[in-house]
Amino acid sequence: MRSVFFGLGLEYDKGSDPSVGLNSAGTVLDVHKNEAGVTLYYRLGKLNKASVDWEASSHYLDGGTQPDCALNDNDYAVEVHRNEAGFTLYTRLGQYDRLTHSMTWYESKDSGGGYEPGVALNNSNVAVEVHRTNNVLHTNRLYIRVGNIEGEIVDWEDDEQYDTGGFPRVALNNHGRVVEVHQAGSLENEPTALWLKLGRVDGDKVEFEGDPINFATGNKPCVTVTDTDDVIVLWTNGGALSQRVGRIVGTTIEWTDDGVPFDDGIAPSIASAAGMTLQVHQSETILYGLHYSSSILTDRAIWMQERLNALGNRQLGALVLPASHDSSMYRGGPIESLARTQNLSIFDQLEYGIRYFDLRVRWTGSKFVMFHGPVDGPDLADILDGIKRYANFGHQEVAILKFSHFKDIDNARYAEFTTQVDNAIGDWLVKTKVAGKRLAQMTLNEYVSQGTALLAVVDENYAIDVPKAGFWVYRDAEWEGDAHGSGYDPIVGDLRVFDVYSDALLVDNMVEDQRAKFAAYNGTCAKNPDVPCDMYLMSWTLTPPTDVWDVSKAANRILGEQMTEIPVPNDSGEIINMIYVDYVEFARVTDVVLFQNGVPFPVG
Repeated sequence: MRSVFFGLGLEYDKGSDPSVGLNSAGTVLDVHKNEAGVTLYYRLGKLNKASVDWEASSHYLDGGTQPDCALNDNDYAVEVHRNEAGFTLYTRLGQYDRLTHSMTWYESKDSGGGYEPGVALNNSNVAVEVHRTNNVLHTNRLYIRVGNIEGEIVDWEDDEQYDTGGFPRVALNNHGRVVEVHQAGSLENEPTALWLKLGRVDGDKVEFEGDPINFATGNKPCVTVTDTDDVIVLWTNGGALSQRVGRIVGTTIEWTDDGVPFDDGIAPSIASAAGMTLQVHQSETILYGLHYSSSILTDRAIWMQERLNALGNRQLGALVLPASHDSSMYRGGPIESLARTQNLSIFDQLEYGIRYFDLRVRWTGSKFVMFHGPVDGPDLADILDGIKRYANFGHQEVAILKFSHFKDIDNARYAEFTTQVDNAIGDWLVKTKVAGKRLAQMTLNEYVSQGTALLAVVDENYAIDVPKAGFWVYRDAEWEGDAHGSGYDPIVGDLRVFDVYSDALLVDNMVEDQRAKFAAYNGTCAKNPDVPCDMYLMSWTLTPPTDVWDVSKAANRILGEQMTEIPVPNDSGEIINMIYVDYVEFARVTDVVLFQNGVPFPVG
């Protein structure tokens, strides 16, 4: 199913209570309050792949607190806020100029009493606003109203009470669908039931439909709704942000998940347009950092299949694949922090869109297990079960399974390994190739013509000494004959990959190293320049002695931004074929790859 995952946000400003608007042209509007005062600022940006190109600085907007904003495809912006010290609500209309990339704001207009306002706007220039009353006898009453843009103002209809609670937010699509969320209690930091209501704009008012939906526990929810009735809600609970995705069916929502954490933070805001979603939030610390991240609304489990019209005739070596480092280390026993590198199981990684897997195998004396260093992970049987479960769907997807780092495995034991793999997933293994072509020269269509294709490649000399259909010889770019022993000649590799990690602990050192390696890459093996490489892997990983999660966050936060800055192709005409990360979903690596392939959205 179509879904989003926002992953780890990147800081773009300082302040508090951020709100965000987005339109189909990729224009981004942020409105936020300063750190501890009562001044409102706005900042413009532009979506750029899986990142945002922000203006150099923010601009003064007004005095006030509790801002919210919305932006439509007519380049109108509506901003609402509460005044500095009282309970008066103000509305301000703005107009974005695409030529100058600037905003013209009209005069702020008193729009009644209340606080905690939220606003939505669609392409018919219809706005919907929600707020909590300022009535001292009924402080938990929630009100809603409809407005229309008229000249330089929003002409609001009378508001109507629709519920009780606090911190309401509202979304509106171009078919008049309204989705409202609020928390049951009125305290900002006391977790409480979060509620969602469905409705429609009917003339000058909103008519709600069905029963309220309790979707989570937490604080400060926000919501967006697409023109295809996809609903995405965010909220905070104890300084952790979560998301939930569903689709409106009748008068209820069919959820795709139960709620998934994606970052630390408070006060989230969300917007969506043209298949993209964008969230901003405030840091959970006293540093007042404002962070953002985007996500494509798509079905990552079938990203190749849905883009075959655009990607099908590309050779494997011309594709970009999301890749997971130490793919099987999503659990690792009592000392898992020493070696855990992933959060998702192999099946879930496949569903998330990962198409290159780093699988390290050892023999325990009774079974094959996955491992990293001194830490054992899942049994090989569990990994194969996850792959088989996904392959059984028959999606037209190709995935590379790289088996390496064999430990306590001789040729006889290796033969047992291939038998176990073949028995489990042999129906989907690539066992032949097109005559006259290398594996990397076969097209995506050629791989997936019969459904899911699993390309198993094997490091060292096992696949040479104990050949078996479906198990191909893998070589890294650095093989020169003595990397893990003698005789690992790269020329015999069925798939040769330039894969050289940075061995760095600091993110700046890793980024500098990986960018320099790719800039210098000319399509040949690093230590044997007479041998061409088939594919290039960018190793976006750090190498800590322990606790990969904490260290990986710095690298994962900046991946989207960095991939807008790295020139691809490089001066030798080469591209990056795999982007290889820890904790794949938090790096948003599948989204980054879809943009690198030039086809972020499905092609009909």
